[in-house]
Amino acid sequence: MPVILKIAHKNGQRTALWEVKEDEFSLLETVSLHESDRHTLSLISNPGRRIEWLAVRALLKEFYPSGPTIDYLENGRPILVNHPDKISISHSSNMVAIALHSEQSPGIDIEMIHPRIFKIATRFLNELEKKHLGPHPSAEQLTIIWGAKEVMFKVYELGGISFKNDFSVNPFTISEKGLLDGIIHKTTTTYIPMEYMKIKDFILVQTDYSNRDFEKKSEL
Repeated sequence: MPVILKIAHKNGQRTALWEVKEDEFSLLETVSLHESDRHTLSLISNPGRRIEWLAVRALLKEFYPSGPTIDYLENGRPILVNHPDKISISHSSNMVAIALHSEQSPGIDIEMIHPRIFKIATRFLNELEKKHLGPHPSAEQLTIIWGAKEVMFKVYELGGISFKNDFSVNPFTISEKGLLDGIIHKTTTTYIPMEYMKIKDFILVQTDYSNRDFEKKSEL
């Protein structure tokens, strides 16, 4: 099982990323499914979706060899059944990622770097983000911002949110990895510290609850 990233952060968050190369039969041998899980799997007809579903549960075993199981709330948010830890899940192409935290709400997003990001950029960039990026942003820059807003969406629990109007990402320096400052502008202002890293042709963004100084003054 090619787990290409596994981190136990000082802030209590645990992260793992898996490049899925196995077929469904191999994954079924890796995981131990409860009866309810087997029933859920039987309802999934798409072969790629079945592999993705199994891969998430196989990756969870990296941290919990004998459970727990994953369920979903009505809003689609994943939870661990009868377990206090909180979980966030993401997948893109053959990459599957999870983040876990015992106290905070974790958020994680994995995205393939692809030119199609240019076609949807106007849907999630606000005017000052456009200004800071300049007239010719790279696909990597846009993917980082999109990933950061996906993470904020996963952390924010109340719904009714606009990526363009309610989420902001402060200016950042593009590199192989770095820190991000995100802001949720809703009934109250919420600051979400994050980090990003480039892994192969993908961008991984996740919450970063370490005790670093977080710049709460936003130009956005």
